[in-house]
Amino acid sequence: MTEFATKESQASKTLIDELLDEQRSLTAVERFAQKHELAEIPLQHKYYRDLIPLSRPVVGEQYAFEVDLDKCSGCKACVAACHSLNGLEDDESWRTVGQLVSADAVLPYQQTVTTACHHCVDPACLNGCPVLAYEKDSITGIVRHLDDQCIGCQYCVLKCPYEVPQYSSRLGIVRKCDMCANRLAVGEAPACVQSCPNAAIRITVINQEAIRELHLTTNSAETFLPASPEANYTIPTTTFISNKGLPQKLRAADAEHLKPADPHWPLVAMLVLTQAGIGGIFLQTLVSFFSSQFSLAFSITNAALIFVGMAASIFHLGRPLQSWRAFIGVRRSWLSREILALNALAFCVLLPLAAEALPTFSFNQYRTAALVFCSLTGAVALLSSIMVYVDTPRAFWNAK
Repeated sequence: MTEFATKESQASKTLIDELLDEQRSLTAVERFAQKHELAEIPLQHKYYRDLIPLSRPVVGEQYAFEVDLDKCSGCKACVAACHSLNGLEDDESWRTVGQLVSADAVLPYQQTVTTACHHCVDPACLNGCPVLAYEKDSITGIVRHLDDQCIGCQYCVLKCPYEVPQYSSRLGIVRKCDMCANRLAVGEAPACVQSCPNAAIRITVINQEAIRELHLTTNSAETFLPASPEANYTIPTTTFISNKGLPQKLRAADAEHLKPADPHWPLVAMLVLTQAGIGGIFLQTLVSFFSSQFSLAFSITNAALIFVGMAASIFHLGRPLQSWRAFIGVRRSWLSREILALNALAFCVLLPLAAEALPTFSFNQYRTAALVFCSLTGAVALLSSIMVYVDTPRAFWNAK
């Protein structure tokens, strides 16, 4: 009787009833997969496939951002997408949206601009890193940060004129945009490109030598972006386009709103103490030419200043236990050279103290020569400390 009733109820079902039953049995994942297979929902590939290159760069080329300023509305969808996809900190952002405004009150003008890492041809962050925590991909040209290599010295933040690298105090390292390289490798657009509702951001392929020649021979306001740092320093690859054209007299909307940077007190202590110790060595060397007396207390004071200053610098690092690797970049980083020179100086200032502690060693006859050697080492360390800042290069640390 029950079997007969079931068959009768199934026979009485309409097609709509059967379809509803089938729909109820599908999970959310199955329903999404079915719609995706039948192309019944908008596939994002339709919208971003024209915003990324169809082929990879060849030798001498690289990927680069292209921003259509006429399409940028300042909605910050790109910022939100980048933040969400990369799991950034609350106060961390790899892409920003700012404003350029006219400096001419008679002809007012306003333009929103979205920017991220420019993946420069000659990246300053890479050139200044003491532990080689950056690499420029030989095929794509993308400048990547190697998180496991970073010691958190933040020198790349200072070296980059656009202040692209962002320091994470929680992780103790610096991080930055990598153009969503993993997505590009499989034909997916970067988060910022895919999220922009106006298609204002796209990925293009540029010729490195052509962009280098352009930035080296033309004013940055014409070849790159008005009110930006000189492009001939790092050769940024981002292209900003506008059919309307941009006025030359533009400035950042927040140019007059100064924001104090982090004080970096450990660095303040390091610079003051080590340079005071170097000054003491210079004075002690000068006195040795006119007097045969040797002040052990003064020598101990100079050594103490240098050692305490160097110890203070460790507290500036996000990952101090990795500080031993700071010599790796000595061939291209002034920070590495400064660290190497200061360590050599620390060894030098111990020589007079060791000589005084050895009764069988007559230090008097070698005193002046040893102090001159210490002074020369101190001069190299002092020059390296200066060049760490001059090499940025920022207007208020101009070498002249």
